[in-house]
Amino acid sequence: MEVTRMLRPLSILAALGMVLAGLALVTDRPVNALAPPEIFLPDYAARLDAVARLEITHGLGMSGEMKMSFSRDGNGDGARWQVSQRQNYPANQELVNETLLALANLQVLEARTGQPDWHGALGLRVPEALGRGIRFRALNGEGEEIVSLILGDEEKSEAEAVQQTGSIGLALRNFYVRKEAEVQSWLARGRLPRNPQIAAWLDAAMPVGDTGLLVQVSDGEGRLFARDAGADWDAAAQAWQTGFAALRPEDVTQADIIDFARAVPLELVYDNGLVVTCQIVGAGTVIWLRADISLRAGADAAARAEASALKARFAGWALRFPASANGVLMPFRATMSNADTNNAETD
Repeated sequence: MEVTRMLRPLSILAALGMVLAGLALVTDRPVNALAPPEIFLPDYAARLDAVARLEITHGLGMSGEMKMSFSRDGNGDGARWQVSQRQNYPANQELVNETLLALANLQVLEARTGQPDWHGALGLRVPEALGRGIRFRALNGEGEEIVSLILGDEEKSEAEAVQQTGSIGLALRNFYVRKEAEVQSWLARGRLPRNPQIAAWLDAAMPVGDTGLLVQVSDGEGRLFARDAGADWDAAAQAWQTGFAALRPEDVTQADIIDFARAVPLELVYDNGLVVTCQIVGAGTVIWLRADISLRAGADAAARAEASALKARFAGWALRFPASANGVLMPFRATMSNADTNNAETD
Protein backbone atom coordinates (compact mmCIF):
# COMPACT_ATOMS: atom_id res chain seq x y z
CA MET A 1 0.00 0.00 0.00
CA GLU A 2 2.81 2.44 0.92
CA VAL A 3 4.57 1.70 -2.34
CA THR A 4 1.40 2.32 -4.35
CA ARG A 5 0.92 5.69 -2.61
CA MET A 6 4.48 6.75 -3.49
CA LEU A 7 4.23 5.68 -7.13
CA ARG A 8 1.31 7.99 -7.84
CA PRO A 9 3.15 11.34 -7.23
CA LEU A 10 6.23 9.97 -8.93
CA SER A 11 4.15 9.14 -12.00
CA ILE A 12 2.71 12.65 -11.99
CA LEU A 13 6.21 14.16 -11.79
CA ALA A 14 7.43 11.93 -14.63
CA ALA A 15 4.50 12.93 -16.82
CA LEU A 16 5.15 16.61 -16.04
CA GLY A 17 8.80 16.15 -16.95
CA MET A 18 7.87 14.62 -20.29
CA VAL A 19 5.53 17.53 -21.02
CA LEU A 20 8.28 20.07 -20.20
CA ALA A 21 10.76 18.14 -22.32
CA GLY A 22 8.34 18.23 -25.23
CA LEU A 23 7.89 22.00 -24.85
CA ALA A 24 11.66 22.45 -24.75
CA LEU A 25 12.02 20.59 -28.02
CA VAL A 26 9.34 22.69 -29.70
CA THR A 27 10.75 26.01 -28.47
CA ASP A 28 14.41 25.02 -28.54
CA ARG A 29 16.90 27.93 -28.76
CA PRO A 30 20.35 28.62 -27.29
CA VAL A 31 20.22 29.76 -23.68
CA ASN A 32 22.48 32.78 -24.42
CA ALA A 33 20.64 33.92 -27.59
CA LEU A 34 20.05 37.68 -27.59
CA ALA A 35 18.09 39.87 -29.96
CA PRO A 36 20.42 41.85 -32.24
CA PRO A 37 20.76 45.59 -31.43
CA GLU A 38 18.18 47.74 -33.17
CA ILE A 39 19.03 50.56 -35.58
CA PHE A 40 18.54 53.78 -33.64
CA LEU A 41 17.44 55.94 -36.58
CA PRO A 42 15.54 53.65 -38.98
CA ASP A 43 13.60 56.52 -40.59
CA TYR A 44 16.83 58.36 -41.37
CA ALA A 45 18.50 55.18 -42.65
CA ALA A 46 15.61 54.72 -45.10
CA ARG A 47 16.10 58.28 -46.41
CA LEU A 48 19.89 58.33 -46.52
CA ASP A 49 19.99 58.98 -50.27
CA ALA A 50 17.90 62.13 -49.78
CA VAL A 51 20.50 63.87 -47.59
CA ALA A 52 21.81 66.99 -49.35
CA ARG A 53 23.26 68.84 -46.36
CA LEU A 54 25.05 67.81 -43.18
CA GLU A 55 25.58 70.16 -40.24
CA ILE A 56 27.89 69.31 -37.33
CA THR A 57 27.93 71.64 -34.31
CA HIS A 58 30.43 71.11 -31.50
CA GLY A 59 29.58 72.40 -28.05
CA LEU A 60 32.58 74.21 -26.53
CA GLY A 61 31.06 75.00 -23.13
CA MET A 62 31.85 78.57 -22.05
CA SER A 63 33.58 79.14 -25.40
CA GLY A 64 30.30 78.77 -27.30
CA GLU A 65 29.99 76.44 -30.25
CA MET A 66 31.73 75.64 -33.54
CA LYS A 67 29.67 74.73 -36.60
CA MET A 68 30.68 72.95 -39.79
CA SER A 69 28.26 72.39 -42.66
CA PHE A 70 28.60 70.39 -45.85
CA SER A 71 26.42 70.62 -48.94
CA ARG A 72 26.20 68.24 -51.87
CA ASP A 73 26.99 69.63 -55.29
CA GLY A 74 24.80 67.77 -57.77
CA ASN A 75 23.24 64.32 -57.68
CA GLY A 76 24.22 60.80 -58.61
CA ASP A 77 27.73 59.39 -58.81
CA GLY A 78 29.23 62.76 -59.75
CA ALA A 79 27.95 64.55 -56.63
CA ARG A 80 30.63 66.04 -54.39
CA TRP A 81 30.51 67.36 -50.84
CA GLN A 82 31.64 70.94 -50.22
CA VAL A 83 32.50 72.87 -47.06
CA SER A 84 30.01 75.73 -46.74
CA GLN A 85 32.14 77.69 -44.24
CA ARG A 86 35.04 77.68 -46.72
CA GLN A 87 33.25 79.11 -49.77
CA ASN A 88 32.32 75.58 -50.94
CA TYR A 89 35.87 74.25 -51.01
CA PRO A 90 35.87 70.46 -51.68
CA ALA A 91 35.35 68.44 -48.50
CA ASN A 92 36.95 65.19 -47.41
CA GLN A 93 34.49 63.02 -49.34
CA GLU A 94 35.31 59.81 -47.49
CA LEU A 95 34.89 61.34 -44.04
CA VAL A 96 31.56 63.03 -44.85
CA ASN A 97 30.16 59.85 -46.41
CA GLU A 98 31.40 57.73 -43.49
CA THR A 99 29.67 60.12 -41.08
CA LEU A 100 26.34 59.84 -42.90
CA LEU A 101 26.62 56.04 -42.98
CA ALA A 102 27.61 55.94 -39.30
CA LEU A 103 24.39 57.78 -38.42
CA ALA A 104 22.40 55.24 -40.42
CA ASN A 105 24.15 52.29 -38.75
CA LEU A 106 23.96 53.61 -35.19
CA GLN A 107 22.79 50.81 -32.87
CA VAL A 108 20.80 51.41 -29.69
CA LEU A 109 21.85 49.22 -26.76
CA GLU A 110 19.65 50.32 -23.87
CA ALA A 111 17.69 53.23 -22.44
CA ARG A 112 19.24 55.80 -20.13
CA THR A 113 17.75 58.78 -18.32
CA GLY A 114 14.71 60.65 -19.55
CA GLN A 115 15.34 63.57 -17.18
CA PRO A 116 16.62 66.73 -18.92
CA ASP A 117 18.50 67.75 -15.76
CA TRP A 118 20.80 64.76 -16.24
CA HIS A 119 21.67 65.55 -19.87
CA GLY A 120 24.63 67.67 -18.82
CA ALA A 121 26.20 64.77 -16.89
CA LEU A 122 26.07 62.62 -20.04
CA GLY A 123 27.33 65.35 -22.37
CA LEU A 124 23.93 65.62 -24.05
CA ARG A 125 23.20 69.30 -23.50
CA VAL A 126 22.83 71.20 -26.80
CA PRO A 127 25.85 73.29 -27.91
CA GLU A 128 23.94 76.60 -27.67
CA ALA A 129 23.20 76.00 -23.96
CA LEU A 130 26.89 75.91 -22.96
CA GLY A 131 26.81 72.16 -23.47
CA ARG A 132 29.49 69.87 -24.78
CA GLY A 133 27.20 67.76 -26.96
CA ILE A 134 27.81 67.40 -30.70
CA ARG A 135 24.81 67.91 -32.96
CA PHE A 136 24.59 65.94 -36.22
CA ARG A 137 21.82 67.36 -38.39
CA ALA A 138 20.92 66.05 -41.84
CA LEU A 139 18.62 67.88 -44.27
CA ASN A 140 17.22 67.14 -47.71
CA GLY A 141 17.49 69.28 -50.84
CA GLU A 142 14.50 71.41 -49.81
CA GLY A 143 16.08 72.22 -46.44
CA GLU A 144 13.73 69.93 -44.51
CA GLU A 145 15.26 68.24 -41.47
CA ILE A 146 15.62 64.47 -41.73
CA VAL A 147 17.28 63.94 -38.36
CA SER A 148 18.93 65.91 -35.58
CA LEU A 149 20.98 63.87 -33.12
CA ILE A 150 22.92 64.95 -30.04
CA LEU A 151 26.06 62.91 -29.42
CA GLY A 152 27.22 62.84 -25.80
CA ASP A 153 30.11 61.39 -23.82
CA GLU A 154 31.60 57.99 -24.41
CA GLU A 155 30.64 55.32 -21.91
CA LYS A 156 34.29 54.63 -21.16
CA SER A 157 36.53 57.16 -19.47
CA GLU A 158 38.90 59.31 -21.50
CA ALA A 159 41.87 57.56 -19.82
CA GLU A 160 40.67 54.19 -21.09
CA ALA A 161 40.13 55.60 -24.57
CA VAL A 162 43.70 56.96 -24.70
CA GLN A 163 45.11 53.57 -23.69
CA GLN A 164 43.41 51.77 -26.58
CA THR A 165 45.64 50.86 -29.52
CA GLY A 166 45.07 52.52 -32.85
CA SER A 167 43.15 50.77 -35.61
CA ILE A 168 42.26 51.36 -39.23
CA GLY A 169 39.27 53.69 -39.42
CA LEU A 170 37.08 54.76 -36.54
CA ALA A 171 36.65 52.17 -33.80
CA LEU A 172 33.22 51.06 -32.61
CA ARG A 173 32.46 52.81 -29.32
CA ASN A 174 29.65 53.04 -26.82
CA PHE A 175 28.32 56.54 -26.16
CA TYR A 176 25.22 58.41 -25.05
CA VAL A 177 22.85 59.87 -27.61
CA ARG A 178 19.40 61.36 -27.89
CA LYS A 179 17.21 62.74 -30.62
CA GLU A 180 17.27 66.51 -30.17
CA ALA A 181 13.46 66.74 -30.10
CA GLU A 182 13.25 64.12 -27.32
CA VAL A 183 14.42 64.08 -23.69
CA GLN A 184 14.92 60.32 -23.55
CA SER A 185 18.59 59.37 -23.77
CA TRP A 186 20.12 56.10 -24.87
CA LEU A 187 23.34 54.14 -24.76
CA ALA A 188 24.33 53.50 -28.37
CA ARG A 189 27.19 51.96 -30.33
CA GLY A 190 28.76 53.24 -33.51
CA ARG A 191 31.61 55.10 -35.24
CA LEU A 192 30.57 58.76 -35.21
CA PRO A 193 33.62 61.08 -35.58
CA ARG A 194 34.32 63.77 -32.97
CA ASN A 195 37.09 65.73 -34.71
CA PRO A 196 36.34 69.49 -34.47
CA GLN A 197 39.37 70.53 -36.58
CA ILE A 198 38.41 71.88 -40.01
CA ALA A 199 41.62 70.41 -41.49
CA ALA A 200 40.26 66.88 -41.07
CA TRP A 201 37.16 67.76 -43.11
CA LEU A 202 38.96 69.43 -46.04
CA ASP A 203 40.01 67.64 -49.21
CA ALA A 204 43.72 67.02 -48.63
CA ALA A 205 44.70 66.98 -52.33
CA MET A 206 47.77 69.01 -53.36
CA PRO A 207 48.18 70.84 -56.72
CA VAL A 208 50.60 68.38 -58.28
CA GLY A 209 50.85 66.24 -61.41
CA ASP A 210 51.98 62.65 -61.85
CA THR A 211 54.92 62.16 -59.46
CA GLY A 212 56.55 59.67 -61.81
CA LEU A 213 56.79 62.38 -64.50
CA LEU A 214 58.36 65.06 -62.28
CA VAL A 215 61.79 65.98 -63.67
CA GLN A 216 62.71 69.33 -62.10
CA VAL A 217 62.04 71.40 -58.97
CA SER A 218 63.16 75.03 -58.83
CA ASP A 219 62.66 77.98 -56.51
CA GLY A 220 63.41 81.70 -56.73
CA GLU A 221 67.13 81.07 -56.32
CA GLY A 222 67.40 78.54 -59.16
CA ARG A 223 67.16 74.81 -59.79
CA LEU A 224 66.96 72.64 -56.66
CA PHE A 225 66.50 69.10 -57.96
CA ALA A 226 66.59 67.63 -61.45
CA ARG A 227 66.75 64.23 -63.11
CA ASP A 228 66.58 62.74 -66.56
CA ALA A 229 63.26 61.10 -67.46
CA GLY A 230 63.34 57.51 -66.25
CA ALA A 231 66.31 58.07 -63.92
CA ASP A 232 66.13 57.91 -60.13
CA TRP A 233 66.12 60.91 -57.84
CA ASP A 234 69.07 61.38 -55.49
CA ALA A 235 68.59 61.03 -51.72
CA ALA A 236 68.00 64.76 -51.10
CA ALA A 237 65.36 64.95 -53.83
CA GLN A 238 63.66 61.81 -52.56
CA ALA A 239 63.53 63.26 -49.04
CA TRP A 240 61.96 66.44 -50.40
CA GLN A 241 59.39 64.48 -52.42
CA THR A 242 58.43 62.47 -49.34
CA GLY A 243 57.95 65.65 -47.32
CA PHE A 244 55.97 67.34 -50.09
CA ALA A 245 53.67 64.33 -50.52
CA ALA A 246 52.97 64.35 -46.76
CA LEU A 247 51.75 67.97 -46.73
CA ARG A 248 48.09 68.53 -45.88
CA PRO A 249 46.46 71.99 -45.87
CA GLU A 250 45.24 72.95 -42.42
CA ASP A 251 42.87 75.58 -43.84
CA VAL A 252 41.90 77.33 -47.08
CA THR A 253 40.60 80.70 -48.24
CA GLN A 254 40.07 82.61 -51.46
CA ALA A 255 43.40 83.55 -53.01
CA ASP A 256 42.56 87.23 -53.51
CA ILE A 257 42.38 87.69 -49.73
CA ILE A 258 46.09 86.88 -49.35
CA ASP A 259 48.81 89.26 -50.62
CA PHE A 260 51.04 87.20 -52.94
CA ALA A 261 52.91 90.26 -54.31
CA ARG A 262 56.16 89.15 -52.66
CA ALA A 263 55.61 85.42 -53.04
CA VAL A 264 58.50 83.00 -53.50
CA PRO A 265 57.96 80.59 -56.43
CA LEU A 266 58.42 76.84 -56.20
CA GLU A 267 58.22 75.43 -59.73
CA LEU A 268 57.49 71.77 -60.49
CA VAL A 269 58.22 70.74 -64.10
CA TYR A 270 56.92 67.46 -65.53
CA ASP A 271 58.18 65.43 -68.46
CA ASN A 272 54.85 65.73 -70.33
CA GLY A 273 55.05 69.55 -70.38
CA LEU A 274 52.93 70.34 -67.31
CA VAL A 275 54.27 73.09 -65.04
CA VAL A 276 52.92 73.78 -61.54
CA THR A 277 54.21 76.98 -59.96
CA CYS A 278 53.45 77.29 -56.27
CA GLN A 279 53.45 80.92 -55.14
CA ILE A 280 54.38 80.89 -51.45
CA VAL A 281 54.30 83.57 -48.76
CA GLY A 282 55.08 83.24 -45.07
CA ALA A 283 53.02 85.20 -42.57
CA GLY A 284 54.22 84.74 -39.01
CA THR A 285 53.39 81.22 -37.94
CA VAL A 286 51.68 80.11 -41.16
CA ILE A 287 52.51 79.68 -44.86
CA TRP A 288 50.10 80.34 -47.72
CA LEU A 289 50.32 78.65 -51.13
CA ARG A 290 48.64 79.53 -54.42
CA ALA A 291 49.04 77.29 -57.49
CA ASP A 292 49.52 78.64 -61.02
CA ILE A 293 49.18 76.04 -63.78
CA SER A 294 50.84 76.33 -67.19
CA LEU A 295 52.14 74.24 -70.10
CA ARG A 296 55.44 74.17 -71.92
CA ALA A 297 55.66 74.07 -75.70
CA GLY A 298 54.96 70.64 -77.06
CA ALA A 299 52.84 69.50 -74.09
CA ASP A 300 50.87 66.39 -74.99
CA ALA A 301 47.11 65.84 -74.74
CA ALA A 302 47.40 64.16 -71.34
CA ALA A 303 49.25 67.18 -69.97
CA ARG A 304 46.63 69.57 -71.36
CA ALA A 305 43.84 67.53 -69.78
CA GLU A 306 45.72 67.40 -66.47
CA ALA A 307 46.36 71.14 -66.54
CA SER A 308 42.68 71.82 -67.19
CA ALA A 309 41.66 69.63 -64.26
CA LEU A 310 44.17 71.25 -61.91
CA LYS A 311 43.04 74.76 -62.90
CA ALA A 312 39.40 73.86 -62.29
CA ARG A 313 40.28 72.37 -58.92
CA PHE A 314 42.74 74.91 -57.47
CA ALA A 315 42.26 78.21 -59.33
CA GLY A 316 41.28 80.99 -56.94
CA TRP A 317 42.25 79.13 -53.76
CA ALA A 318 45.01 79.70 -51.22
CA LEU A 319 46.04 76.76 -49.03
CA ARG A 320 47.37 77.33 -45.51
CA PHE A 321 50.15 75.27 -43.94
CA PRO A 322 51.90 75.46 -40.57
CA ALA A 323 55.30 77.13 -40.30
CA SER A 324 56.83 73.65 -39.88
CA ALA A 325 56.27 73.15 -43.64
CA ASN A 326 58.87 75.85 -44.39
CA GLY A 327 61.63 73.29 -45.07
CA VAL A 328 59.54 71.71 -47.85
CA LEU A 329 57.79 74.72 -49.35
CA MET A 330 60.82 77.02 -49.12
CA PRO A 331 63.72 74.53 -49.27
CA PHE A 332 66.38 77.04 -50.40
CA ARG A 333 65.49 79.47 -47.61
CA ALA A 334 65.48 76.68 -45.06
CA THR A 335 68.92 75.52 -46.24
CA MET A 336 70.34 79.04 -46.07
CA SER A 337 68.78 79.58 -42.64
CA ASN A 338 70.39 76.39 -41.34
CA ALA A 339 73.74 77.41 -42.86
CA ASP A 340 73.55 80.83 -41.17
CA THR A 341 72.77 79.16 -37.85
CA ASN A 342 75.70 76.77 -38.20
CA ASN A 343 78.05 79.64 -39.12
CA ALA A 344 76.90 81.63 -36.12
CA GLU A 345 77.52 78.66 -33.83
CA THR A 346 81.00 78.18 -35.34
CA ASP A 347 81.89 81.84 -34.86
